[in-house]
Amino acid sequence: MGSYGEYKVRKAIKKIEATSSGKYKAFHNLYIPKQDGSTSQMDHIILSDQGLFVIETKNYSGWIFGDETSKYWTQVIYKRKEKFLNPILQNKGHIKALRDWLGEAFSHIPIHSVVVFLPRAKFKSDTHFVHAYVVYPKQLKQVLEQHQTKVIDRETKQLLTQKLETVLVKNKQQEKEMKKRHVQTIRTKQKRTEQHIQQNRCPKCGGALVVKRGKYGKFKSCSNYPKCKFTQAIR
Repeated sequence: MGSYGEYKVRKAIKKIEATSSGKYKAFHNLYIPKQDGSTSQMDHIILSDQGLFVIETKNYSGWIFGDETSKYWTQVIYKRKEKFLNPILQNKGHIKALRDWLGEAFSHIPIHSVVVFLPRAKFKSDTHFVHAYVVYPKQLKQVLEQHQTKVIDRETKQLLTQKLETVLVKNKQQEKEMKKRHVQTIRTKQKRTEQHIQQNRCPKCGGALVVKRGKYGKFKSCSNYPKCKFTQAIR
């Protein structure tokens, strides 16, 4: 299901590339190394003279409810409701990993967050997104064209291209191995997080977790708030 969404978005990006006279350079299916030894998998990155556009693809159908800051968004199909991670926050994590990996030499490069849903997803919350674009594939070109100020010179663009090409998946076998390693790392981190929570220790900073009551019921919060904002709902 997810790969179908990535295919449709890749097709839209290729169309933009073909008609842009070399203005845009796209990279698909990248695994960016993170400082903790894991990787951040990114669906698509577009490089232009105006900066980098990090694109997260979501292949959901039905009604979609969500805002910029909520941890989870909601998918509704008839009477069935499913929660999924806020893709804006998810892409924010991708962008942080990308910035850390690019390093100080590229710290001046603007990085724009773009979340793309397929047309069968219909947004039912009248929300204005400030820190990310949330669009359909046919709106991608419009997002790119909103940025006209040239901020990257030819030499920097070449250096970025060379660096991004080092983390591209080059063949099916490598993709299979990278996905397996990526999933194993995520599961290990999730298991470690669960263990910390069970011990009432914050998995982010090691502080004590305390039980609080909020609008949606009880939840665990780090005692080091507001320095650490980790929370976990109690079900």
